[in-house]
Amino acid sequence: MQYLSNIIRTITGQRTDFSLEHRIFNISGFFITTFAILGGTANYFIGLPHPTVWLSFIGAVVSARLYYVGRIKRKFSASLIFCYVIATLLLLSVMHFYNGGVDGNIFYLIIMFLNIFLLMVPPRYQYWVFGIMYCDLLLLLLLEYYNPEWVLPYKRIEDRMLDHGVTMMYTLFYSTLLIVTYRRSYNTERQTVLEQNKQLLALNGKISEQRLHLEEKTRELEESVRVANERNEHINILLRELNHRVKNNLQVVSSLLNLQAYAISDENARKALLEGKNRLLSMILIHQRLYQNENATEVYMPDYLKELAETIMFTYNSFFDEEMLVYDIEPIWMDVEAAIPVGLICNELITNAFKYAYQDAEEPLLKIKLTSHQNDYLLQVYDNGPGMQTNGKTKTFGIELVNSLLKQLDGSMDVDTEKGTEVSIRFCKTLKPLVLE
Repeated sequence: MQYLSNIIRTITGQRTDFSLEHRIFNISGFFITTFAILGGTANYFIGLPHPTVWLSFIGAVVSARLYYVGRIKRKFSASLIFCYVIATLLLLSVMHFYNGGVDGNIFYLIIMFLNIFLLMVPPRYQYWVFGIMYCDLLLLLLLEYYNPEWVLPYKRIEDRMLDHGVTMMYTLFYSTLLIVTYRRSYNTERQTVLEQNKQLLALNGKISEQRLHLEEKTRELEESVRVANERNEHINILLRELNHRVKNNLQVVSSLLNLQAYAISDENARKALLEGKNRLLSMILIHQRLYQNENATEVYMPDYLKELAETIMFTYNSFFDEEMLVYDIEPIWMDVEAAIPVGLICNELITNAFKYAYQDAEEPLLKIKLTSHQNDYLLQVYDNGPGMQTNGKTKTFGIELVNSLLKQLDGSMDVDTEKGTEVSIRFCKTLKPLVLE
């Protein structure tokens, strides 16, 4: 039995390489070829008319060619099946008149082939195959009825019985083999489909469990995000409130310094207090922006530096001259830990410009530039005054403060006094701890 199964698999092809309909096409082509050869040979020895012999061998050649295309070339399509149907009907229809007409065996051969072709053709073409073969049978009956002289009868009753016996024996064997093969393949594939369906159901169950698990995790994550957002909002509110209170406290200190400055008669002491008040101003403006913005940890530098420069100008000039100030500040959001020392440095540089640079300048000009690079920032403050004078005196507190802040910013300062005073400061985006000497 295993040997027969191996032979059938060799004829039809492996189940993994050919579909069920394709395998039926292959086995049909093989057995129809052998049937045509044996039928032609039997017709020759029985003594039937020679056209039946040659038509059988022509059918064998056609069937062998189609088997070669389907099995060796691995081609299979509805058009190929219809070619098989048409070729079969043409040969059998001609053979019908040389083989005794309705007394011969052509009709039940056509019916047998009809069953075979219905097994291999796609479902949407099955009625077409049935219609073609049914019309062919009806046409043969009509032609024989109106033209009985076309039929070449059997010479002897023995020839007719022998022809029917050989044909029925072969067709019964072939039909049985084909139906058994089809049924076995159908059961095998059905079992495979059922097994795959069970696996898919199990997989679907696992997917459903994973989906429920993911939904639960998603709900937990959404809850965690909601709690984190609430905490973040609460922290931002606290930070804004803290910045507001720090700003208010610094404003109180600034007001006290201002009152104290105007309460003393010593001019140098009054200037020192006013300079200290201005230093507080740079930090007041930062905390004011922090509690006014949604971002409670970063300062938008273009607005901050503009307000700082304009406030210092108004403090020293008692008026605002928009044409005097020129800005080239990139849209930088700077962390408050960096913004405070940058603000203090700008306060010192701008204050020095208004104190010393514009006493004799006809058209005073102040330029402030802040740009961001890959690893650092560049801050430049320029005035068109006479230039910073170095007379060897002891360094002022303001210069000492700038140097200390530069250490915190891990920065360097370059001063160009050729045409006015241009102070260029480069500092890192990563801060060092603040150390005041």
